[in-house]
Amino acid sequence: MTFMIILGAVAAVYIAILMFRLAAVALPLYAGIGTTLYLIDRDLGYLVPIIAGLVVGALIVGCGRALCAVLPPLYRFAVMLVFAIPAGFAGYQAARGFAGLGLADGAMLEALGFAGALVAAAAAMRGLGARQDSAPNEAAIGAV
Repeated sequence: MTFMIILGAVAAVYIAILMFRLAAVALPLYAGIGTTLYLIDRDLGYLVPIIAGLVVGALIVGCGRALCAVLPPLYRFAVMLVFAIPAGFAGYQAARGFAGLGLADGAMLEALGFAGALVAAAAAMRGLGARQDSAPNEAAIGAV
């Protein structure tokens, strides 16, 4: 019995982590799912819409990262906001739904929802604004 409780707690933590990781990529995820559902309604089967949805999601992430790599800071912030707003909505729903399993409706539930929105939006902005340096750092090479 104790083993099942521990296993259930580990599964709950894993699901919470997965929800916030998916919330951080809400814009590409929504666009990919929307593309897939749109193409399924056009009687193209299932394989083509799924591949198209994956391609659209990957293109949105790639374009966002490419734009953040070359744009000046003000425009980079605007691109990050485009990604952070859907992530904030998804983070709010994820945190509120997860906290709603143990809390009644009230101010605490809303506060946890807004905290989840901020965490997911910050994670989306951090993931998009992270610099990927292709050249290794010279100081790190000299230290070896």
